[in-house]
Amino acid sequence: MPRPSRCLVWFAAPCLALFGGCNGESTEGATPPSGGASPEGAPTAGASSGGAVATGGATSGLGGNGGTTGSGGSPATTGGTANAPTGGTRVAGGGSTGGVASGGRANSGGTAAQAGRADAGAPGAGSADPPDTECGRCSEYGTATETGNVQSSALNALSGVAVSRKQPEIVFAHNDHDRPVVYAIDLEGREHAQIVLTDAPATDIEDIAVGPCGAEDCIYLADVGDNGATRGEYAILRFVAPTVPAAPGSNPMTATYDRLRFTYEDGSHNAEGLMVAPDGTIYVVTKLAPGSGGSVVATGPSSVYRLAASISSASVAVATKVATLPVPKSGEAAASAAAAHPCGLGFLLRTYDQAYEFVTPSGMPFEASFEVEPSAIELADEPQSEGIDYLAGGFGFLTSGEGTRAPIVETACAP
Repeated sequence: MPRPSRCLVWFAAPCLALFGGCNGESTEGATPPSGGASPEGAPTAGASSGGAVATGGATSGLGGNGGTTGSGGSPATTGGTANAPTGGTRVAGGGSTGGVASGGRANSGGTAAQAGRADAGAPGAGSADPPDTECGRCSEYGTATETGNVQSSALNALSGVAVSRKQPEIVFAHNDHDRPVVYAIDLEGREHAQIVLTDAPATDIEDIAVGPCGAEDCIYLADVGDNGATRGEYAILRFVAPTVPAAPGSNPMTATYDRLRFTYEDGSHNAEGLMVAPDGTIYVVTKLAPGSGGSVVATGPSSVYRLAASISSASVAVATKVATLPVPKSGEAAASAAAAHPCGLGFLLRTYDQAYEFVTPSGMPFEASFEVEPSAIELADEPQSEGIDYLAGGFGFLTSGEGTRAPIVETACAP
């Protein structure tokens, strides 16, 4: 199956302006935030504004200056201003058709209004350069295809997936609970790297996202799980997305990181969804369900809380409620993950047995998608279904879940 093209989103605000310098926070034993060499045998995943380090190179931390590109590294993307989404026709209510191509059962449900793709328009005035590749969304989804199985025995409680913007064939994934390690795998499930956030405090990591942080692409790891809704503070671990080795193998890496602490404006919440919009704004999506965790029936619809793109590790931010979604509905499975479209054309909310897509109305900002009626998308059978993200360019999406050798399932646009 041909891979979708890459979506490029352009940003003008420098890292210093957005994040107060974006210095990587690392405790004793972690990679130094500026100019430090990686520990022997563990190349650094952080990157300077001058490039992304793959293996063996020195680096400066998130937002550092003049870093050296290591062996196999690739330059970081820079560019102009993020634009409001344009183009794209809203999908009518109803599920996708088709089924899993290899070994799965067929999906059922309604048919979307249009076949093929609904592409985004060109950038508006003020962009540094126009994108040179497509960016858009599916107006109808096709057959889900199992592309592989997670092969690492260590990645046995997969709780989130995020597709790399630099290497669209690479997926970043993580286990739930308190293990601050990100696994870089390919669509066949083969491991390419393990990225360790040395000494990063974590309580219950539940989702992951790739999004901008100044001129860089960053990985955001959401320590937001709280089954009993008793925590007083939550955190997002953020670090520059690395370029990982192209060949599969055991490749240990480390990363300097920011630990972005926050509270909710209205008390404690359990959450399993994380989204990062094209302008760097962070959104946490709650999970209303009994306190036992796992695959359970929702006790109410999910809410969305906003954290500003300017969030800093220097203080504790306050997440502001911006929406209560119309789903999950009474009796449906609880929400287990979320993903923002890479160009702001909407977002996906997944539960343990289906997904919902919210489409941003043409010409409107990303948050307008919170107010629309979503389309339901039936998903393939998976073990405890926990992860979802759009494919590169936004044309289709990827899912996976917990369990040994969990399947990796790709759903592309209908022909």
